[in-house]
Amino acid sequence: MRLLCALFLASALSLPAADAAKVMEFPSLNDAKRIHGELVSVDFILRKGEFRSDDGKLMPFSMPPYAIMKYKGAEADLREVPLGTKMTFLMLPDAAGKFTRLVTTDDGQPADAAQLKKFREFTEKRGVAAWIDKTDSSTVTLTFFSGDAAAFQAAYKELLVVGKEARPCVSNDELRTWNPGVDGERGSITEVNKVPTEYFGSSGVQVTVKVSNMLEGYRRGRIVRVFLAGWKAQDQLYGESLMGYGFGRMLDQELVENVAKEYPEQFPYRTDYSNAHLPWYQLKDDVKPPPFSEHMVIGELVQADAKTGSGQFLTELTGEAVNFTLLKQHTLKYLGADPQFAQLFTGQRYRFDLYQDAKGAFTRVSRISDDFSHFSANAITARVTSIHGDQIHVAWQLPLVKDYNGDMQRPQDIGCCILRVNDVTRVWKADQQVKLADLKVGDALLFNRTGELPGKPSHCTDLWIGEETHKMVTEKLRKPAVAKK
Repeated sequence: MRLLCALFLASALSLPAADAAKVMEFPSLNDAKRIHGELVSVDFILRKGEFRSDDGKLMPFSMPPYAIMKYKGAEADLREVPLGTKMTFLMLPDAAGKFTRLVTTDDGQPADAAQLKKFREFTEKRGVAAWIDKTDSSTVTLTFFSGDAAAFQAAYKELLVVGKEARPCVSNDELRTWNPGVDGERGSITEVNKVPTEYFGSSGVQVTVKVSNMLEGYRRGRIVRVFLAGWKAQDQLYGESLMGYGFGRMLDQELVENVAKEYPEQFPYRTDYSNAHLPWYQLKDDVKPPPFSEHMVIGELVQADAKTGSGQFLTELTGEAVNFTLLKQHTLKYLGADPQFAQLFTGQRYRFDLYQDAKGAFTRVSRISDDFSHFSANAITARVTSIHGDQIHVAWQLPLVKDYNGDMQRPQDIGCCILRVNDVTRVWKADQQVKLADLKVGDALLFNRTGELPGKPSHCTDLWIGEETHKMVTEKLRKPAVAKK
């Protein structure tokens, strides 16, 4: 079965040649599992999200570099597919055998010319994605990605000919570039070959480009964005670019360059992002764990014993019960503040940073953080875009940032999702509890919710409206202890 695991692609430089060749195979759609469902959450930048299958199960997904969604019968970026869209998701298994790798989607619609034009314009601003098949002296041979080989070749046949200019720019496997002006070399196409298209992701076009200088990122198995003749090689938008040149410091730590993912050879242990062939870091007495050594698991807290520093949570999606103990040196985050263990509300969703115990089970906790704290720490708020009964559609927005000219600008949204509410959801504005009906399009939210458990879809327990409310609730918790439910 052919599949591309992003985990291994990120560390392809350290793989044996045979393994690297295996990683670079396009998959057959015959290997994909077709699951019909509704799109409910999308991360535009990290190319991942969630859909809810027709049987009610929440299905997380991530997209390999060659994966491309289809919407209105044509190729589409994640930004172009509305929440709530019902379609068939074609899924491949990950390294653990779970169907989490989204290859493409099928909405059963005929190809829409306007959508295809929209996707082409989107692509040409960022460069066509490809992987490097080989390098030799001053040449780079690469195969372009496409979910519709015939449309790709029709669009770019006049640009993909010998003698035409091409500029390969180093990218990661999320198709994010660092700085095309520096991490790319102007070159010319010296050879054009046809390659098989029966496997998904292949455009059917392979080119060899002669470049002025060989960059470190020009290695077999690495991903590039290629700017063809007449296209301006430019930085991706703030938040989308790995570097964000010309703007203020990136406050969202999930969007900055992840060194554990991009440079796995720097870590002598396994991380959540790379080095699956290595063991996890083992805790040492009185030694602070190194960066990226934790294993993060999301779950719903169901028990918390402040006297013993122990508790239990149910892992999201599976509902598996995990008994844990807090490390002597630990961090707790709740509503943006640093509470005591007894102040954490049970029945809510948290992120748990875990380490193995003597038996190899992940039961030792170094950090617990609720949704409110996580999004607040990453400077993200959820802007209400529409309300549909018990479903609130929100877009993830970043704070204002200073641009090249010193002007404050609002970056583009980095994702979107559907939040569920019910008759027990509390809504807060300033220091008052208000009604769900008071919620309006444009409101900026932070929230807490229950975990997504088998047979129990997640819903919001609390919604806080507006930045002043967000600050107020954090300051309130920083004052003398509040009573636990």
